[in-house]
Amino acid sequence: MLRHFMVLALGSALALPAAADQAATGKNNAKLVTYSSPDLPPANHRGQWWTSPDNCQYSRAGRPGETVWYLIVNTAHDACARRLIQRAYSDYQ
Repeated sequence: MLRHFMVLALGSALALPAAADQAATGKNNAKLVTYSSPDLPPANHRGQWWTSPDNCQYSRAGRPGETVWYLIVNTAHDACARRLIQRAYSDYQ
């Protein structure tokens, strides 16, 4: 029973910042923004992984509608960006 309570409490705590931000403004004004770069995959790339031209390997992530590529750390080298943003909401930090 305690385990279920802890999971519920943690899940609620993680959801608070987004909900509080939206409640303060009364609406969510974030818009999807698309970026382009030679390091990004083509717009029609649907795979989970991407290897950039400089041989950095990334995994796709992001909220629904977003495409953010995060560096796979165990294959990284000094020239790799930590993430590549292809399409993200304007409130993305």
